[in-house]
Amino acid sequence: MSEAANSRPTEVSEYLARQQCSRQWRHFLHALADEFASALPADQLRTLAQRIGARFANELPLGAQPTLEGVQAEMSRAWLDIDWGWVVLVQHDDHVEIRHQGSPLVAAFGSAGGDWAVGFLEGVYQQWFEQQGAPGLRVTQSQAADGWGSVCFRLSR
Repeated sequence: MSEAANSRPTEVSEYLARQQCSRQWRHFLHALADEFASALPADQLRTLAQRIGARFANELPLGAQPTLEGVQAEMSRAWLDIDWGWVVLVQHDDHVEIRHQGSPLVAAFGSAGGDWAVGFLEGVYQQWFEQQGAPGLRVTQSQAADGWGSVCFRLSR
């Protein structure tokens, strides 16, 4: 497991303070989110964000990994390389819990856009797990994003 995956809340706060959305983009992205929200219902925005996430995952494909630890390391490496946080994968009997830590989505799109924007992460994880040979399994959000950009998903049938 990566060092980032073992971080305490204080370390997460420090990470987020360094990784906020760039000032040059913040107002533009907030305005973009507001315009999207005025043009499309939330469920359609989430679907759009999921499709964008799938495209993103295809732009940054993961190498094949034989273990869940390897998948976690590859995913975290990809996120850390672009300052988007990291991921912790936890195996349960009937699902894999996906804990994304430190996403800049709320900072980038504001609290109004945060609900549908996390569909982007859902789309990324769905595509990355399909690339790893997990067809037929679905990624779904299981907990809302918090103020630190952390959000949980489930991979299950």
